[in-house]
Amino acid sequence: MLDQKKLNRILFMDIETTSQKPNFCDLSDHQKEIFKKRFKKEFSSEVEKKSIELLSKKKESDNVSEDTMKTTKKKPFKNISKEKILKSIEEAVGTELYNIKAPIFPEFGRIICISVGAMWKNDADDFYNIKINTFANEDEKVLLEEFKNHPKLGLILNNIAGKYDKNQDNFWAMCAHNGRIFDFPYITKRMIINGLKPPSMFDYAHLKPWEQTHIIDTKEAWSFGIWDAVVSLESLSEIFGVTSSKSDIDGSEVKDIFWVEKDLDRIAKYCEKDVIALATNYLRMKSMSEEVVVFEQTHLPTQVDLSK
Repeated sequence: MLDQKKLNRILFMDIETTSQKPNFCDLSDHQKEIFKKRFKKEFSSEVEKKSIELLSKKKESDNVSEDTMKTTKKKPFKNISKEKILKSIEEAVGTELYNIKAPIFPEFGRIICISVGAMWKNDADDFYNIKINTFANEDEKVLLEEFKNHPKLGLILNNIAGKYDKNQDNFWAMCAHNGRIFDFPYITKRMIINGLKPPSMFDYAHLKPWEQTHIIDTKEAWSFGIWDAVVSLESLSEIFGVTSSKSDIDGSEVKDIFWVEKDLDRIAKYCEKDVIALATNYLRMKSMSEEVVVFEQTHLPTQVDLSK
C-alpha cells in the first residue's frame, strides 16, 4: 500500500478554509440567491420544517385573547405577519447553512492557510524528520502567490512526470487526506478564481487516473476501493494511536476563529499539526512504526485585521 513514491519525495499537505464573508447577512441579495440555489434541497427542507413549527405557534397565538397573553406573559406572534416570519426563517436557515457550507466550497469560501511538509530519515536515526512550511495570510491571493512562487517548492510543484519518463521515482508527489476531492481541487479552483495559473501538479484534470501518479490520498487508500468506507483524519489517528491534531480546535471552528477571534496564528499551528498527523498516519499505513519529529517549522502568518 502507498508504495508508488519514495518517502523523501512526498509533499504532505493540508489547507484551512473559511467563508468569503463573515456571515450570510453580509452577502448581497444576488449572492444570497445564488447560495440558496446551490443548496436548494437543504435550504428548502429546513425552511419548510421551521415554517411548520413557527406558523403553528402563530396560529395558536392568533386564537389566544389579549387578556390571556397578558396573564401568561407569552410573546405573541399575533402582530407579526406570515411574510415577516417566513423571511426571518429564510435568513436563519441561510445563516446556518452558510456557516457550514461556505468554507468547504471554493465558490463561496477561500483559503487562509496551506501547510506543506517534507519527510526524510537519516541513516543513524530511528525516526523521520519533517520540515514544514506554512503559508497563512488574510489576503488569499498573496497566500497563493507565495505558495506557488516559493523558491524551492515552486520548482517541485511545476515538475511532474510525463507519460514516457522511465525513472518516475525522481519526481515528487503530493499527499493529503481527502486531497483528491477537497484540498487539491480547492487550491486549483481558488488559484483560477484569483487569476493565477495553477502549477503542473494541480493541473491534472486532463490526465487519466493511472497517469495521476503524483496524487496520493490517504482517505482513498484506506477505503480499499469501497466507495462508502469514509474515515476522517481524526479517526485514522485514533486507530493508529497517533497524536490528534484536534486537541485545540477542529475544522468546524476555523471560521469563527478567523472572523471572530481573528487568530490566524492559531489556525496555522492547527494546520501544521494536521500535516504531522497525516505524515505519521502514512507511515502506519505502510506498517512502519517510526515516529515523526519536527525538524523545522516555518510560518509567518499575517494577523487578521478585519477593521480595514
